[in-house]
Amino acid sequence: TSSSDLQRMLAKVGGVVPTKSTMPILENLLFDLLNDTLTITATDLEVSLTVSLQVRGIEDGRIAVPAKRLTDTIRNLPNIITTFSIDTATNRIKVTTANGEYNLTGEDAKEFPAVPPFKGTEEVTMENDLIRKLIYRTSFAVSADELRPAMMGVLLQPKGIELRAVATDGHRLVKCSHKFENTVGLKRDIIVPAKALNILSKSAESGSNTISISDTHIKFNFDSTELISRLIEETYPNYESVIPQENNKTLTVNREQLLSSIRRVGLYASATTHQIRFQMGKQALNISAQDIDFGGEAKETLECEYSGDEMEIGFNSQYVMEILAHLDSEQISFNFSSPTRAGIVSPVGSKESEDVMMLVMPVRLNA
Repeated sequence: TSSSDLQRMLAKVGGVVPTKSTMPILENLLFDLLNDTLTITATDLEVSLTVSLQVRGIEDGRIAVPAKRLTDTIRNLPNIITTFSIDTATNRIKVTTANGEYNLTGEDAKEFPAVPPFKGTEEVTMENDLIRKLIYRTSFAVSADELRPAMMGVLLQPKGIELRAVATDGHRLVKCSHKFENTVGLKRDIIVPAKALNILSKSAESGSNTISISDTHIKFNFDSTELISRLIEETYPNYESVIPQENNKTLTVNREQLLSSIRRVGLYASATTHQIRFQMGKQALNISAQDIDFGGEAKETLECEYSGDEMEIGFNSQYVMEILAHLDSEQISFNFSSPTRAGIVSPVGSKESEDVMMLVMPVRLNA
């Protein structure tokens, strides 16, 4: 097979392989050759990814191959024909090219955990571009707190002809809705782990994706690739209840200018709280930060449109920057009710089929 085709496949499965595992076998890839089809599987027991590649097979066989060493070897080869020979008695793998030979020691394929059989109860087809956009909009806001497992994934929630994707870590929340021409096809709420979605986002190219759901797992099938992930079987928190309803103050500002400004001013914020201050008046937004520990401060003024009483509110600069970076409209609006309640960020003039709302909790301002 050509090394560039193989490298593309190894890059897809590489994201699943755990770097350190209590089960060393998981640091391998399962190579399974049947006729002229090579399937490569990686798993961390939560997420499994299998890719298929057409090759010129001589003899069928299976072996577990060290993922990192093989991937690094193939990545550093020019685009040339690569031949694999396997000795199943010793688990030795020989990779041969026109001008080189590389010998690796693998493991018995029997040691590699089998991908659990999948019985889907519902199926839906979606475009990969849409799936990638939903992941991009939401997955950055997922929690890393293992004590709150429901929040370690993205909630996918069908609402008639609308599919909602929701993520929160308690400090910020993202709700991204996409309207379909007819029903979504998904029948119940599911929570998909962030790791699975991030791997999917990197490995899915354009084209359509067939998604199957069982009681405990979700399967994505696309472009000679199959990704199976365990679902998070928890109840998602009632996110609607934290979205403030009575917002009588609105700030509209250029997204990129605000992002650049916060990047600069945020350098002067406290390294522990990252606190920045928004002071909003009729035509101007003043952004400031003060580092009390190291005696630095910065402030900038941006043009804006603002309606409502003048107000000051504090935010964690990192959270606001991440939110702004995951939107792509020219202008964004913040809706506020008070300095102690969340600010709602939305793109101005978004597409009709997509509705995005991001929410960021304030931090208490130092006097």
